[in-house]
Amino acid sequence: MASNFTTASLPSLPPPELGPRDSLLPFLADHHLPYLVPAVFYWLISFVFHFIDTRGFFSKYKLHTSAEDLTKNRASRRDVIKFALVQQAAQCVLGYLMADDGEQFVSSEHAVALWAQKLRAVEIVFLKCVHSAGLTMPWVIHGATASEPASPAVARQDLFGSLVGHSSQLTINGNRAVMPFAPAELLLAKVIYWALFPLGQYILAMILADTFQYFTHRAFHVNKWLYKHVHSMHHDIYVPFAYGAFYNHPLETIPIDGIGFPFCLSLAGLDNRQAALFGAIWTFKTVVDHCGYDFPYNPCNIVCPNSVLFHDLHHQTWGMKYNFSVYGAFWDWVMGTRWSPHDSNAQAKYRKSRAHAEVAVAKAKSRAQPSSEPSVGESSAVSIKA
Repeated sequence: MASNFTTASLPSLPPPELGPRDSLLPFLADHHLPYLVPAVFYWLISFVFHFIDTRGFFSKYKLHTSAEDLTKNRASRRDVIKFALVQQAAQCVLGYLMADDGEQFVSSEHAVALWAQKLRAVEIVFLKCVHSAGLTMPWVIHGATASEPASPAVARQDLFGSLVGHSSQLTINGNRAVMPFAPAELLLAKVIYWALFPLGQYILAMILADTFQYFTHRAFHVNKWLYKHVHSMHHDIYVPFAYGAFYNHPLETIPIDGIGFPFCLSLAGLDNRQAALFGAIWTFKTVVDHCGYDFPYNPCNIVCPNSVLFHDLHHQTWGMKYNFSVYGAFWDWVMGTRWSPHDSNAQAKYRKSRAHAEVAVAKAKSRAQPSSEPSVGESSAVSIKA
């Protein structure tokens, strides 16, 4: 009787109907999305910040002064744009060669039913544990009295009915009761399939990608040859601006962004559409972290408090050995390389850097101005022009 009470048939699944699915966009196959969507997002977001920058909007949120912009950056914005375009072209070619155009999917009905079946299995294990422990559940099993014990089918029916809202009807398959999926089971299965499981995949992808980025990024700083010949190019920008986010050396871009990053997404089980969305989110955070504006209510602060300030500190000459993380600050915290931008020492260095920039601009202006007492030759030349 105990075994009858604790076992039940799992409802059968609909046919899987394995095959490709229709493209999200009618003019573009899904396997091109993971490398094209981030590239498009990069320029759209960069254009927004460039428009804000050139129009002088939101100046109160700007991190650096115009004097710092003029004196500290060693790469011009035109050079940055050219290099970013060349780099993204190379990434797109690599993405095209690595694209997975053979994705196969089961029908959503089958996938939801599979999750519902797993939920049913969990319910059965729960019932088995309750029954094996000798526990009674009078508030659940209400079809029995002390003198008339409930039959296994009735007990099982009432218990499942209380847990997941079953009706009183059972389908008998041989000697075992097979109960159809309850609406609550199917609803929870849909939530898992469409929301919770993909969210878990994105979290895993973020953990893998952030771990990979932290240790490779730190290696490019620790190894003197890698920094001098490869990564130093990115740090030619001391005062970050949005489209400077992808101003990197090809020897850094190809192995990290072109191969390592997609591999992390593949390990997390992301399909092409999920990888495209994750790449868009990653690109958004990377561009915003380099935008040079500390806007309130920045959504990037959810995963990394003070996200823009955190990465801006890393771009300063005195902060390059800190804040290597790209997504969150977990690995910097664990490895002892986190430096809060609100730390008093960091703020003092920021003030000193601004003061040096102002002095440098003032000296440059004084050298460019003509002498207040021109020589005789200069004076006669002016009179001739007049």
